[in-house]
Amino acid sequence: MPVNHQSVTLEYILLGLLRDSPDHGYALFERVQETPELSLIWRVKRSKLYYLLDKLAGEELLSLSIRSQESSPDRKIYQLTAKGQSAFEAWLEEPVLAFRDVRIEFLSKLYFALLAGRESALELIDKQHEVCRGWLESLKAERDQEAEIVFISRQVYQFRIGQISAMITWLEDCRDQIPT
Repeated sequence: MPVNHQSVTLEYILLGLLRDSPDHGYALFERVQETPELSLIWRVKRSKLYYLLDKLAGEELLSLSIRSQESSPDRKIYQLTAKGQSAFEAWLEEPVLAFRDVRIEFLSKLYFALLAGRESALELIDKQHEVCRGWLESLKAERDQEAEIVFISRQVYQFRIGQISAMITWLEDCRDQIPT
């Protein structure tokens, strides 16, 4: 997988979009642009989407077939393979392990977890909540081990603790608001 974590998340999102039925690149691009929940989470250029689809096909996570069209160029149709389905499911079940990736990756996972059902979404939220609690405890312990904290160091700790605390509160609110 590429180093750019946002690209990795996008790859899994494409796998998720192809879970229910095969489709071609332009239709996937339109789905992303026209689905408010998805377009709020991430944006993608058409050229990047086509590149990632071909990459996923090369990794055998997607299969590729060609559909001939009378008055237009042939169309590439992508379909999720069993290997792609397994990779997507494994990604979907795991909480996000890096704080900086929560906004895009967790919300993307939550989108698909909600499609799978309320219980899947609640399980994902609970796993992420546990990870965030671990981050918070670790950061507080690190701060408390410092014998003498200079002003800026204290502010860095307070800022990070505040961010993680806010994320935990947000996850709790999110859990309470999951539709029944």
